Amino acid sequence: MAPLSPKSLQASKTRVSIPAGTVPVEQAIFTSARTAKKDGYQLVAWSPGISADDARVLAVWGPAHDSMIADDPSDVSLNFHPLKDGKFCISRTMLGSAEYSGRGGRQVYTHCFVLNAASFARFHNDPFRVLSAALAIHDLRPGPELPTDLPTMMMLPSGPPVEPGLIRFFDAPLQQQTLVTWFHHALTSKKLLFTGNYNDRYLSVFFNLLPVSIRPWFPFSTRLRYSPRREFRLIGLANDIEEQKKAARQEGCSTFGFDMPARTSELSRHPWATWVQVALCQREPDIAAQMIGELPLSTRLEDLPSIGNRLRVALSGQRRKEAGSAPADSLPPVALESDTDREELLRLVERSLDGDVSALERLSSAWGCPEDARMEKLREDCAQHFVKLSRERKSNGCSRSSMAMEILSLILRASP
Repeated sequence: MAPLSPKSLQASKTRVSIPAGTVPVEQAIFTSARTAKKDGYQLVAWSPGISADDARVLAVWGPAHDSMIADDPSDVSLNFHPLKDGKFCISRTMLGSAEYSGRGGRQVYTHCFVLNAASFARFHNDPFRVLSAALAIHDLRPGPELPTDLPTMMMLPSGPPVEPGLIRFFDAPLQQQTLVTWFHHALTSKKLLFTGNYNDRYLSVFFNLLPVSIRPWFPFSTRLRYSPRREFRLIGLANDIEEQKKAARQEGCSTFGFDMPARTSELSRHPWATWVQVALCQREPDIAAQMIGELPLSTRLEDLPSIGNRLRVALSGQRRKEAGSAPADSLPPVALESDTDREELLRLVERSLDGDVSALERLSSAWGCPEDARMEKLREDCAQHFVKLSRERKSNGCSRSSMAMEILSLILRASP
């Protein structure tokens, strides 16, 4: 047998060193530099799989001088958008070293990761999983010297389509309600500008709670100045009033403020947002995660209202079944033996309307066991109390209820 050449040995070692299950991800860097080809903003380095068409699109799209909203070297804009030929780009933009030209300010440095549709599907079409995998491999901050070429990165996708832990990431009622309101506006707006005290975790949880097939429909940036040549659906503009005014002049733009999100009437809320509210109420989110993760890849954006309604009803029924077969100490017991206990149930209705998640869970568990005449009478009393309270709040112009009236309607079989 003839000995292998050094080149063959190197190729053999390369093949052996690639972990099973990894996905090839191309990369490119767009920034300001003086190179042999040109001076100014350009692609300074890219991996072998970046085609000429990819390079042209990335160069046109790339954020140039003064593209970051904040002049803060620690600030990072996360970006996601489609390319040609079914490819996707996930990128991080931040400020680098001082501009070489001496015009003042820092260079804007963008590290791009490019995947085809099949590779992106391995990450369940979630741009945040791609970014997490990239950050796990190496530091993505600009170094003292710019690279001249880049290798194709081999990333290892992991995790289920929907991470149950992320469903419960926001456990405070105000955070949950902000997320539910965000879902409604994101799903009903042509373009959504978001401002205020935004945290990247909101977008991460948003993608986690979308069906896998719907996720590519929401290109975004989180810290870039508005530009009509960068087609995003979700656009983070912090508190820069001038940028907000410039973007708001574009047709079809809506605004969402994370500091004081405008409440949406439960009756006009997008059904998928109401379903998200039900999922956030679950003490154990695994069932909700499984329901979203099992939706077919043929699911379309226009299917979400009907699917949201179906999942909400299915999960409410599942929880009632579990409550009936669960051990006595799995939920705080609700006694049903006296008028005093009746008063406690009426108070639980009031607390549920005020946004108390534990009250809603306890109210739901009260009817988990087989029905009898006494329990049905209690349900009727609670239903009447619910209808009375909801009508009073409507007549007073009060929209405090953070638990959707539709959820209580399912539990109490009553319509406000």
